[in-house]
Parts: sequence; structure tokens; C-alpha cells
Amino acid sequence: MTPALWMLLLAATPSTGTVTLPIEEARSFLSTPFEAVAPISAAVISQRLAGQVTGDSLEVTATFQVTVLEATRWSRLSLIKLDPHVTLVDATSGEGMLVTTHQNEVAFVSKVPGTYTLELRLSVRGEGSPVHVAQLKRGADAREGAMHVETAAPEQSLEQGAEVQSSGGTWLVRWKGRTQASVAAARPPMEPVVSTAHVQVVSTVEGRARMTVEYRLGLDREQTLALRLPPDWTLTRVSANGAPRAVPPGKEIALTVTPQTAGGREGVVEVTLERDFGVFHLSGRLNLSLPGASWPTSVMDASVHLPNVFEYRRLGGSLEPSDAAVSTNQALPGKALHFRQHLVASAGPTLELSYSVDLTNRYFRARTQ
Repeated sequence: MTPALWMLLLAATPSTGTVTLPIEEARSFLSTPFEAVAPISAAVISQRLAGQVTGDSLEVTATFQVTVLEATRWSRLSLIKLDPHVTLVDATSGEGMLVTTHQNEVAFVSKVPGTYTLELRLSVRGEGSPVHVAQLKRGADAREGAMHVETAAPEQSLEQGAEVQSSGGTWLVRWKGRTQASVAAARPPMEPVVSTAHVQVVSTVEGRARMTVEYRLGLDREQTLALRLPPDWTLTRVSANGAPRAVPPGKEIALTVTPQTAGGREGVVEVTLERDFGVFHLSGRLNLSLPGASWPTSVMDASVHLPNVFEYRRLGGSLEPSDAAVSTNQALPGKALHFRQHLVASAGPTLELSYSVDLTNRYFRARTQ
């Protein structure tokens, strides 16, 4: 059939009528793409709980694997319930997801499809004596299962074994043992000491400086550590055994500290201070005073990071040059100088430096024709 005849027939075709097509071709015209909605948007596909009894509390690490299916709506999963006895210490967060406390529970929130692994650290305060009982409740979207529990001290024993099965959405952990205070009281008292102190001082060329001091403590019971702060520095942060503390006012502060674990003999205190040295000139002097501690300090290592454009010379002070560098998890700017002092008394160590512009490899040579 010629194209002209075909066009003639189309023009003669009435405006209404029927068309016969193969069934598969008809379906392609009549159907529209359709994707079924998932019956659930996200779910916990696996979980693992581990606990350790430390003194009067149960420290729990909960690991969850979560799969998100829906990208068109937000998914929220309830993982662990919170109450006055349960505290969220730390939680994993990453790209595409959020783990936070919401409506008295720890919740996972996301709308990015994929599989995520997240970890929660919780502290559950126990009640009762001599048998302590700690109770942890799972969220509506978490699973029933077992928690593996261990003790941190030989003075403690579990009442129901190391594998604690949840019942009705609740893990009940029972243990016997003396509290941290009673364990310490049963031993001869230990003289508290600062076994080592690590100091890091970083300053910009504009003179803005920050000092971080980490005290590694030797103690076997609750004690009070007094610190005398340098007059020109401002205290901005305090933590004890990794937990933040309120920043006390004044230049002489007292911190109540305990061992990190029940029956332990170690603790950690960290303080951060800031000050303004003023703008560095072409040359000058820099006087540095460090905090003094009420406990005897065996050794103090100091790492001072100052602007690279200067060269420095020690003029005096109790800190002596050292080859030992203070370990750090991050690269610090500036020229690093290392110092050390043994048997530090309550008076804070001192350091006096002179500085001048470093002209090494920075000179000009004049040439005459």
C-alpha cells in the first residue's frame, strides 16, 4: 500500500471506532510503571549486647545492624529505652543516619537506603545490697536476645551466669560484690600520686595559645586533687576519667577523683586552658608557667609548639630540654620543643624562652656588576 493511499484511508476514517492490537502491545499502552511499597521502611537485622559489672553499675555496649529500605519517607527505630537509671554515654553517628535520644529512648533515624552498623555505650545504675540489680529495657524495634556479662573485679560474682536472656523486653542483671568504696576501705590506704603529666602548648603567631594537661593518677579510693592554675591562663575544660566536669571558678580548684574501675588504682584528669601572649615581635622573651598539683608528680613531659618563623633558646626555668615527645593523636602546627622535669612539687613548673626571627636559608646575596 502506497503512502498516498494510506493517508487517503486515514482521512476517510471516522473520528470514532475501534482498534485491534496484540495483547502484549495493548498492555504496554494501558499499564503504568508501579513499584510496590515495602511493608516496613527499616528494621534491626542483628544485635549484640555485652555488659561489664563495675562497682555499683553495669556498663553496656550494644551493637546493632540496621537496614533501611525506603528512600521516600523517614524511618525511625526505637533501640533502647531510657529511664533515670539508664544513661547513654556515647553513640555512633555517620553519614546518612542519626542516633540520638528522643522521647525517653535511643532512636535511629534515616531515609537513606542501606545497611548500617552502630554502637551504643550505656551506663545502668544498679540498686540494692548486697545483691545489686540493674535493669535495661529494649526499644520496640530491637530484638529479644542474650547479653553477655562479665565482672570487672574478683570481689564480684554474677547471680545468673554470664549469659542473661531478656524477658518481656527487659534484661535483669544481678550480682554480688562490694562497692568501690568498700573495696578500697578494706585495703591499706595508698598515697595518691601523679605518676605522669603530659602537657601540650600550642600558640599561633598572633599569640593565641592553648594548653592541655593530662594527669595520670595513682589512687585506690576517692580523693581530692587540688590544682593551682597559672595567673594569665583561663580554664576552659575539665574532665575526669573521660567524663566532662563543670568548670570551677578561680585560680585554685579542687577536683574529686576516683579510680577508673572498681578496685582499680589508676585515674585520669585532663584540663584545658587558654590565654593570649600578644603578637610576636621580631624578637623577645616568652615566659611559660604550668599548673601545680597538690599531689607529688613523678615526671612531667611538656611539648611546646610555637610559630615556625622564629628560632628559640631556653633561658631558664625548672623544665629541662628533652628528646621525649608527648604523644598525640593529631598533628600539631608550629616548631616543636620538648622539655621534662622529674619530681615536681606543688609549685607549677616554669620555662623561659627567648625568640628571634629565624633567618636560616632566608638571607639575600648582593651581586655587583
